[in-house]
Amino acid sequence: MGEDNKILCILGNNICTARKQKNFTQEDLAYKINKSDKYISMIERGASGLSITALVGLCNTLNITPNHLFNGIIKYDTIDIDTQIIDKLAVLTSADKKFLLEVIDYIIQKGSK
Repeated sequence: MGEDNKILCILGNNICTARKQKNFTQEDLAYKINKSDKYISMIERGASGLSITALVGLCNTLNITPNHLFNGIIKYDTIDIDTQIIDKLAVLTSADKKFLLEVIDYIIQKGSK
């Protein structure tokens, strides 16, 4: 598998994961960004790339940052940890965010004693 294909497969998998976390079908997502479900399928399988405008539409519709979609593709060594945490929070469910907030509160309280 060439480097371009590998990148498209990782990007497609990241899009698929984000879509499923929002409980969207391929048809739902396609409708929201004014594309066909076949187009979404091809992107998620890594069989096709996508335009910048489609990428922006996906990020806006899925309420995620481009960093989330490029996870595993672009090296994040230079991005600070706060940015990485914020990017990962975008894909969590409300219940997971509430749980994480409780964990953070616990850690803060534990550290202040």
